[in-house]
Amino acid sequence: MTFYTYMTRNYLNEDSPAGDLAQDMRHEKETFPRNRSCKFDGWYQLIRSYLLRKNACMECLATFDECWEEYVRCEKKRLNNNLQRQ
Repeated sequence: MTFYTYMTRNYLNEDSPAGDLAQDMRHEKETFPRNRSCKFDGWYQLIRSYLLRKNACMECLATFDECWEEYVRCEKKRLNNNLQRQ
């Protein structure tokens, strides 16, 4: 799952900083960077640089950092579970 998909599925309708980020991402769905599933290397910095170019506030950047860490943990857990089933 991409970070974009993760955020819109989990936070789009939430009234929180993560929900605000997900709504902003959806609003910019044509230009927001999308990693491939399970591709993490370099994507954190690419997305963070995109947010900085869009003049994201410090709270938004902190929310992104937290959500990215959560996303990576969830994806790695999902991958590990899939490997154990095989």
